[in-house]
Amino acid sequence: MEKRKLSGKTILKLTGALLALVYFGFCLYAGITGKFPGMHRKQHVMRFGDLKNWVSGGMSAVMIAVFCINSAINDLNLQKKRKKSSTPFFFIMLLLLSLPLLLESYLDIGWIGIALYAGIAAFLFGIAWIPQILNQWISRRLLRRKPMSGKQQVRIIEWIHFYPLKKLLILGIWGFGVVLVLRGIWVTATGKLEMDGDLFLFLLVVAVLVVALFQKMRRYICTSYPNLPVLNQVLSRKQLEQLLEGEHFEPIVFEDAAMKQYLEIYRSQNWMLIGGKLLSKKLALWVTMNRSRNDTSLNVLYLNGMTAKAKVNLELRENRYEEFIPVLRELIGHEESLKLYGKEEQMAEKFASYFSNCNSEQERIASFLTRDITEIRKDYIQTFSPPDTRKKKRSRQERK
Repeated sequence: MEKRKLSGKTILKLTGALLALVYFGFCLYAGITGKFPGMHRKQHVMRFGDLKNWVSGGMSAVMIAVFCINSAINDLNLQKKRKKSSTPFFFIMLLLLSLPLLLESYLDIGWIGIALYAGIAAFLFGIAWIPQILNQWISRRLLRRKPMSGKQQVRIIEWIHFYPLKKLLILGIWGFGVVLVLRGIWVTATGKLEMDGDLFLFLLVVAVLVVALFQKMRRYICTSYPNLPVLNQVLSRKQLEQLLEGEHFEPIVFEDAAMKQYLEIYRSQNWMLIGGKLLSKKLALWVTMNRSRNDTSLNVLYLNGMTAKAKVNLELRENRYEEFIPVLRELIGHEESLKLYGKEEQMAEKFASYFSNCNSEQERIASFLTRDITEIRKDYIQTFSPPDTRKKKRSRQERK
């Protein structure tokens, strides 16, 4: 097991977090027991209003502790160069920040109030980690031996990144903005509320955001199966579901510990599921990788010149890169080096030439994905292979 040395800064952060938590515990103790009269005096705290010293002190201690712990974890690199999610820390801080405020309100009803808060705390902690647990459970459903229809499979894949829930959330937020604007106009028109400068500015900003974000919201809501990039722009929902008929997915097992833990990649006969995105093996011709500090983006170039994108939340370098290369080779189906930069338009024209009887790109792709495409792929590889420099040199020498 790799040993991690604690630097002076990390030790200082952990010490600060420990002291902040100790002070937080003291504030809670003072609030629950009613001891230390000075901690129950009220002070005006910016926009929070008048708060008791134990409440404001506890909130300050929480923020210091959470930021120190988060920074120390980043220093220790406990997540092994995986993209770090701040969601759990956000909910933990929200939970602990609300603790003094809720506790002060619930203390009037004694232990029932404390028990009520415990339920709220459990709910918030669940929100922090339940999505990751559900993601793994949903992904495992693809591996069931029992036959599933293409419609069932594509819907399971759609839920891996909770796209239906995200669509509902985005629609709800946008709709809430519309309701705010209409409600503001109504209460001012009926004379229930006087329109002042602050209210007018607020309604104006909300109205501008509602109008400006309408097209993006509509595009996201109306997009069929966002987990099938490129194909969801061309094919219908029914066609996408039919393409998954008879496919059986199995996991790709890695030797690297971090890849085994964080990379969930599945393969079937004609598809590969990477980062929640379903990529077609038949269409994939080339892949480029953009590796940042904590994640890796994949740009998959299809035969028709379009690019499908996927992302894995892990840095793939050195040994990890070598282990990931066979996955990419399986996706594109060949090992030849191709010269494709800036040739997307030429690829699209070549793709259309194979299906001259088809009137649209939808018909061409649907026809392509339902037939044997071995010869077409060979022709692409031969057309876009770089010239052999060795043969050129030999021919020049022979001429001399």
